[in-house]
Amino acid sequence: MILRRPWKVAVFGIIGIVVLIVIFAAAYINNIGFHKIKLMYTLGTTDKQIVLMDEKGNYLTEDRSVGLLLKERMSSKGWTYVRQEGANYFFEKGNESTIVTMRQWNHNYVIYHVKDNLVNIAD
Repeated sequence: MILRRPWKVAVFGIIGIVVLIVIFAAAYINNIGFHKIKLMYTLGTTDKQIVLMDEKGNYLTEDRSVGLLLKERMSSKGWTYVRQEGANYFFEKGNESTIVTMRQWNHNYVIYHVKDNLVNIAD
């Protein structure tokens, strides 16, 4: 009887730890959102640098040379860099102009927002 009790304590302790891990993982996923976690996974496991988040013109990228990456991507789509004011980057193409706003998200990622979703900058 004495030997069974430490065994039960160990089993319930392990079960308690697993339950806490599941609760913290669920809270993290709930806070960030499952869709964004899938996008983060895509960026981490593929050679994609920018992925489309939604149809509103939001794009997700990792926080590495984001200003240079944005300028290169817009240039490849035919847009000319005009200027930067804070987090806003201004581009022109012919008679059109657009603003791309950068926002730091989750300390390792940046969200680009293309005004009116004029250009798709995703890979």
